[in-house]
Formats: sequence, structure tokens, C-alpha cells
Amino acid sequence: IYSSLDGNSWHLTRTLPLVNQVNHSNPTGTAAFMGVTPIQNRYLVISSRASWKLARENELPDAPCLVYDYQKDIVVQTFSWGGQSMSVAAIGDGSQILLGNGGEAFIIGQPNLLYQIQERTGGEDGIDLELSDVQLFKGESTLYVPLERVDPTPDSSSEYDSVPRSDITKTRQVKSFPLLDDSSSSEEIVLEVNSAETCNLYYRKNEDYVSMILPLPGSEGYISEFHGGVYARGGDVLMLGDKVFVVLANYNGNNTVYSFDSQWLRDEDVSLAEE
Repeated sequence: IYSSLDGNSWHLTRTLPLVNQVNHSNPTGTAAFMGVTPIQNRYLVISSRASWKLARENELPDAPCLVYDYQKDIVVQTFSWGGQSMSVAAIGDGSQILLGNGGEAFIIGQPNLLYQIQERTGGEDGIDLELSDVQLFKGESTLYVPLERVDPTPDSSSEYDSVPRSDITKTRQVKSFPLLDDSSSSEEIVLEVNSAETCNLYYRKNEDYVSMILPLPGSEGYISEFHGGVYARGGDVLMLGDKVFVVLANYNGNNTVYSFDSQWLRDEDVSLAEE
């Protein structure tokens, strides 16, 4: 962590080592931190992953995500053991954390899990993240399975009438956006960037289950004769008036931009076409 709070130039103020770091005697341990989101002006929620080589042995990762108190310079919680967590985002009113898990085209998908932020009781200082009773989808699995290799050929429906559920996706990034430019609005969209699978926008209201899914046509990528697999790696959403713009950054290929009316996220009888 770098800081310029003293009014001078930026300088290093904190260094956080990997927790349960991978080595020869601990091959399932943490290989890298992958994502971070700040909460409550005090904590960082950090996502982690193990080595992709675990898929050769069908093993479960031991790369925990962290809640780090950067004021006290301590890890206050480890959670989500067994996940290959590529991204993390604060969603809703900031009281929930969403982990984007999986992330690699040639590895089996994992569930994207919601956690509720809970203040500690009994006079104890700090917070804990607890697996939420309400996930993105009703009946969604919250179990991680050992990593295994799968066919990396992009998977999609030509008519986009079916999309991967959030519990089996190869998710590279998750990100939340308010649907309206209004901090009191209960409506939000969650961008889910998947590798070799269709990327999706999810519509939520009042932190309830997802009630609308908009798949982004062509976002699953393709196999290039010259470059190999072309897959989405990250994305962003821009709201301009009643228009929604989605930008996807692709590995081995050109970036892609989608646009549509925000009303499409509320209507039930609509489909999305790439522009």
C-alpha cells in the first residue's frame, strides 16, 4: 500500500505477504492476490488464487481470501478456502461482497459467492464476512469442487436463450453499478466477465435474487487461427442518460463495446443484440 497522506510524494506504507503461500511442500497454497476492494474506509477485501497446475491433479485450492485492516496492519479474517477467486466487488449498499471465481478457459467453473458484512458483537472490534443466505440465484450451489481441465473452446448458445448459472462460471471479473445516478436507488447491475463463456449483466433490486439476465452476444470469445483463444479478461460499464455502455477487454483480440437502453434491464420480453 502506498500513501501520500502526509502531503508529500507517494511512499510505501504497508506490505502484505501471501497467506498460506504456495511452495514445494504446499502445492495447493496461495500463488497470487488477484483482486481488492476497500470497505468502511478501514478494510481491504482481497481475493486470491492457487496455481492453475492443480487442475492436473484434480486438487482443491488452499488459497484463502482475506479481510485486511490496513489501519492496524493485520489480517482479521480468512475465508473462502477452496475457491479460485479472481475478483472481488462490494455490491448493493456496500454491505455485501461478491467473489468472482473460476476464471480460466481450460479449468472447470466455480460458483460466484455473496458474503454479508457483519459487525462483531460483544464489544469486540472488527467485522466478519459470512456466506449470505441470499445468493445471486435461488438454489445456487455454494460448494467448491476440485480443479480439473476442460475443453477451452468458447461455449455459447447461438440464440442466447440459455446462459451459464453463476454457480458454474469461469469468472474473471465481477463489478457492480447503480442503475440510476442516485445513491438512494435500490437497483443495480452486476457485470460478470467470463472466460470462454458468455459474459452477463445481472439486474438486482433491494439486494434480492437476480431477476433479469442479459447475455452479451459474442462475449464468450472464439478460437483464432493465428492467435489461439480470444477471451474476455475485464470490463467496465458506463451510464449515459438512459443508455448503458459495456466495454470488454479481450485477451488476444480486439476490445468490444455493447450499448442498449437501460429499460431493457427491467423489461422481461427483450433480447440484447451486439452493436
